[in-house]
Amino acid sequence: MHHDIMYEPADIIIYVPGKGIVLREKSVMAFQENDGKIVAFGTEAAQLAGKGMDNMVVMSPLRQGRIEDFAVAAQLFSMLITKALGKKPILKQTMVICVPKAITPVEKKVIEDVMKYAGAGEVMISEEPAEKFVQESYEKFPGEYRKVKLIVGITKDEPERYVEEALKRILTYARQEQISQERVCELLQKLL
Repeated sequence: MHHDIMYEPADIIIYVPGKGIVLREKSVMAFQENDGKIVAFGTEAAQLAGKGMDNMVVMSPLRQGRIEDFAVAAQLFSMLITKALGKKPILKQTMVICVPKAITPVEKKVIEDVMKYAGAGEVMISEEPAEKFVQESYEKFPGEYRKVKLIVGITKDEPERYVEEALKRILTYARQEQISQERVCELLQKLL
């Protein structure tokens, strides 16, 4: 994991009915800092991180499977979906987006808006992981999902790392406020 990617790269899976999983990429975009020109996206962009190239920003618009940067997310999903479908237009097709659990209604709405911006028609949100959704919902109830042309999975499940990140933020804040690490530990003990 490179630490010079802003926000973390989630894995994006795209499943096309009848074809299976057609794409598995990182949610990363690399662009030139001066003019915003996109250099690479997906896994290819993730590989550019850590190469220390001047004038290049490598970022993921997602954090913990939630959208942090609307504009970049819309561009990225549009490119990933186009790549997954080849030349076929994605305009206004019905999609199911599988998101991590514990996502709020507002965050779901943001994902829906991003997908519509990227070209989707109707967007359904599921909190099941993509592979599970395909097996347990899509394949079992084909009638209900016959309009679905794409299933997009956003997977990011590294809860321990999120805890670590949150603790690091707390320690940084404590340092700024001249609160010792020992005191932070005592406060943490109190909560347990």
